[in-house]
Formats: sequence, C-alpha cells, structure tokens
Amino acid sequence: MSTPSRKLDHLLIARDREVEALRLNWLPQIHIPHEALPEMDLDQVNLETDFLGRTVAAPLIIEGMTGGHEAAERINRALASVAEEFRVAIGVGSQRAALEHPELIGTYRVGREEAPDVPLIANIGATHITGERGLRNVQEVASMIEADAVAIHLNALQEVVQPEGDPTYAGVLAALRDLAREAGVPIVVKETGTGISGETARAIERAGAYAIDVGGAGGTHWAIVEGLRYPQDHILAPSPFRFTTWGIPTPVSVAEVSSLTSRVKVIGSGGVRSGVDAAKVIALGAHMAGAALPFLRAFYRGGRDSLRDAMERFISELRWALFLAGCRTPAELRLRGRAVVTGEPLQWLQQRLGPGWQVYKPGMKSPRWLVGWG
Repeated sequence: MSTPSRKLDHLLIARDREVEALRLNWLPQIHIPHEALPEMDLDQVNLETDFLGRTVAAPLIIEGMTGGHEAAERINRALASVAEEFRVAIGVGSQRAALEHPELIGTYRVGREEAPDVPLIANIGATHITGERGLRNVQEVASMIEADAVAIHLNALQEVVQPEGDPTYAGVLAALRDLAREAGVPIVVKETGTGISGETARAIERAGAYAIDVGGAGGTHWAIVEGLRYPQDHILAPSPFRFTTWGIPTPVSVAEVSSLTSRVKVIGSGGVRSGVDAAKVIALGAHMAGAALPFLRAFYRGGRDSLRDAMERFISELRWALFLAGCRTPAELRLRGRAVVTGEPLQWLQQRLGPGWQVYKPGMKSPRWLVGWG
C-alpha cells in the first residue's frame, strides 16, 4: 500500500474506531493537592511559556498527526489556524509522504501558512535519519514548512506490527548525535504512544536533543490502529492486539524522563485529554503538554468551530487547575513537584527509581526525585 493511502487509513481508523489503550491511561491516579487559599486571583495566572525561541500563550502542543493525503490538507489548515489564534505550538504528521511525493508538500505547508507566528515542528521517522540521506531528509522536511524544529519520531512498535513496517533501528542514536550537530535546527525526539524510559532519555539528552516528547502509553496505541488494518484471514491478524498493553504509561514516563535529565525540554503527551491532564503532566516535570486525538476528533465533529471550542476548554481547564493548585505559572507548578502519585504509577516508580523517588529536593531547577541511579 502506498504511503498516502496508509495515511488515509490511519485518519479514518482514528476517527471511527476505539484506538486508545485505556488500561494504560494512569493519569486518573495522579493528583494535584488542592490549595484552599490560593492567595491570588484567577486572572493572575499566566500561562505564557518560552518554547523553541518563541513565547506561546500556553504550554500546549497540538501534536503532529497528519499530512500526506489530500484529505489531510484541510485538517492541517484548521489545526494550524487554531494554533495561531490561541498562540500554541503545533506539529505536523510524518513527512515521509512528501519526500516520496513532492506534490503532497502542500498538505504540510499549510501549517506555516496558517500559523506564521507560533512554533511549528516538522516530523520524520527514526528509520529515515540513518544512512546517506538521513541528514538531507531532516533538512528537507524542515525547509519545506519553515519549521522551528524537527521531531524524530520513534515508532518501533508500529514498525513491527504494521503490515508494511520497516523495523530498522540500528544506528539511530548515532544519527541523532550527528543531527544535533549538523541539522541546523533543534531536534525533538518523540515517541508515538509507547513511552520513553529514563535511561533512554539520558542517552537522547547526551546526543544533543532540544526536547523529548514522551508520547506515553494511555492514548492512541499503534498496535490497535495497525491491528485494525490487517485482513481478518491473515495469519498475523491477532498478533498486534497482543501488544495493546505494551508501553510505558505517560505519567511514569514523564516522571522518569524529568527525573533523569537536566537540559532537555520535556513534553508530556499520550492520553492527555483535558487541561487537567495537562496540569498533571506538568506537575510531574513536563515543560509542555501535548495532545492529538481530541483535536482530530473535534475537527471531525464540527470543523474549525468545534476544534476552536476544544482548545478553549483545554486552556481554561489548565488555567483553573493552576489557580486551584496555588500556582501562578506552569513553571511554578513544575518546580514545586506537587503531584501525588497513587496506585500502579506509585508501584512502578518505586520499583524503577527506588522507594525515595517521591522526595523532592528543594532548590533544583526542575523536579529531581532522590533516586539510587548515579
């Protein structure tokens, strides 16, 4: 199947089918203590955040999700125009289709046309940054949309279970080091629904990445999406669904990555469905929160107007959450490390990071849980 046809498959499945790994959405087990005396007014909450050299009105990213098919152009146009109106960052979907079919560049280019003043993130898969064309691929996807950064997406699970997949990951880390030095644009390394561990995050940080987008488990899961694409009589048809509980849930991925890195920006995404969820990942150590599926489905429900309503709700809920936590800025919420972790996330983090992981050490520039790892 051609890349553009596969892009359309993904859009329609995400629109019409149940594609979320709800058993891995652990955000309901994360809590932010209520501050009964905020000692401020709601209008004193300032959500403005610096990201990729620009000031955004809120620490939110409309995550890259589509492009490469004519049906995607109007979606990207609406997403970008809302990003510009609300002054939030936005990404585009994988630009592999445009590299293979230059006539599709416009389906991505509308991102910059509609959002000239906000951070715009290009997107290419990790399997396309190695080899002789790797650097050129990254520079081309950045230049075709005048991007502020390029996201290198990690989708090993998707490549394994996809009928047309290409699970070739040898040399990716070395390629990331080269890109950080030579690409001429900041590099964001992002997962696509199965999360990033603390150890992997440290390696990515050492490679020179600007940001890590954890893309944790709990939202859209590619074992489900790709499993739905298999013919029912295919010998492997049941196999992708055996991996629907595979992955690192978003809250623990954010906690691990923020605990074991010091320079990269951390983006919390994967099952973030509201401004309250965004506040939770920020309280766990993320600098930014990202979401895709709720915005895509809002567009399908009612076009740009519905999408605009969804963004207004996200931002209002995030503002309310900060006020109710007694925090004037997202940075204050992040630096205070006020998240209370219960249930499965607590068990995970205590096993992974040690029993003292939740003890915050005051004065640090970002949350640093006291762990046994050197």
